[in-house]
Amino acid sequence: MPLHAVCLGAVNVDRRYEVKDLKPFLRVWPELSPGGEAALTPEEEIRLQELLDRHGRLTGRWGGGQAANVAFALARMGLTAALVGRVGADEDGKFLRDGLEGVNLDYLTVQGASGRAYILVDPSGERTILVAPNTNDEVGEEDIPWDFLAQTRYIHLTSFVGDRPLAVQRQVAVRLGDRIPLSLDPGELYARRGWRALVDILDHAEVLLVTEREWQLLGGKMLGHPPFAPPLILIKRGAQGARMITPMTFYDFPAEPVSRVVDTLGAGDVFAAGYLAGRVLGLTPPWAARLANRTAAVSLMGPGREHYPDRKFLEKQLEWMG
Repeated sequence: MPLHAVCLGAVNVDRRYEVKDLKPFLRVWPELSPGGEAALTPEEEIRLQELLDRHGRLTGRWGGGQAANVAFALARMGLTAALVGRVGADEDGKFLRDGLEGVNLDYLTVQGASGRAYILVDPSGERTILVAPNTNDEVGEEDIPWDFLAQTRYIHLTSFVGDRPLAVQRQVAVRLGDRIPLSLDPGELYARRGWRALVDILDHAEVLLVTEREWQLLGGKMLGHPPFAPPLILIKRGAQGARMITPMTFYDFPAEPVSRVVDTLGAGDVFAAGYLAGRVLGLTPPWAARLANRTAAVSLMGPGREHYPDRKFLEKQLEWMG
């Protein structure tokens, strides 16, 4: 059975909290803005937990991390997907592995403390995220199954916090990116580094998947294809749909109608999974972008991963695109 995709990136437990006021958190992390994302040291994670005991209310725990979400979404649609990275040798690590049914976890190292993402939801519904990378930041070359990676049809890279795992992703891009199609979803943490920090990956990538904010942080414009970018740029624009920028032109794909929006968390990862599914199954980039919009729309109608699209959905879409 062909291995459709390998996802390499951080794997986190998402802990969601309701907070009435972000000010106590913004005083401790002044670089953080509402709706933004920041990384935590182990000492800062302890400080955050103390603040959440006083100013927050835990409302849920889900498996998360961009790479894990994409791998799970692909597997749920009936494709073969593997996850490469690290989870902790703790209860959170077991929770993460148990939540990745259908994903090949043979090359997921279990060691240390699991990564955690604290998602603070204020009264307006804005989500501000603080990430404690923990074992994710220990990903090194010894964690990479090179022969296994060489058998896949697609490699999908997503962000880490630290320099060590980013250096490993650069090696993957340089060694395999010219033989195997490569996609990068940098998230805000990588986008803040600027495109020069990602140039080794961008030089070997087929497609860059970004939000509008991330694209701006990288120095991109909504019109025009900058020299640092890979051949395809796919900008996730939420309710406005998506924009694909090529060296010659751009295309806009309207968002799919949704009867009700329950949860937007992870929708961008499901979008990425829809695009990758389309590409490994032979769709052209524009048709894969349409499929991505449709997969993301399905995920909006329920919380967590339970409403990700399934195999029947994918079969129906492929028949329609036919």
